[in-house]
Amino acid sequence: MSIKEIEEFGKKHRFEVFFCLAFVLACLFTFAMWGSGWSIVASAVGAVVGILFFGKVEYFSKKGFQFIFKHESGTQLVLAIVLLVLTIFIPPLYFLILGLHGGKSLRHLAIEMHNQKPR
Repeated sequence: MSIKEIEEFGKKHRFEVFFCLAFVLACLFTFAMWGSGWSIVASAVGAVVGILFFGKVEYFSKKGFQFIFKHESGTQLVLAIVLLVLTIFIPPLYFLILGLHGGKSLRHLAIEMHNQKPR
């Protein structure tokens, strides 16, 4: 695999690469600095809050992504690096955000499945 192929893959799948890199960094550094217990608690708290306040979680998520995407690509890269550094030093924060989105998505899926008519 050449460098050019890796660059093209990174450009094509930049969100997936960023989120996977952030998750791996958070996982590694939570063991090294915080202990896995705090990340589990943060995920659980985030999931409960995401289920209870799904509308607010979705609103703030959209506003956050709109803020990031309204900037030019150089600024987006700087913001991504800052977020990765935060992921390294405060991994439970990343797991809290994952829990928020997981709870919101789980609630959305449950409501969607519940509202489907039986066949």
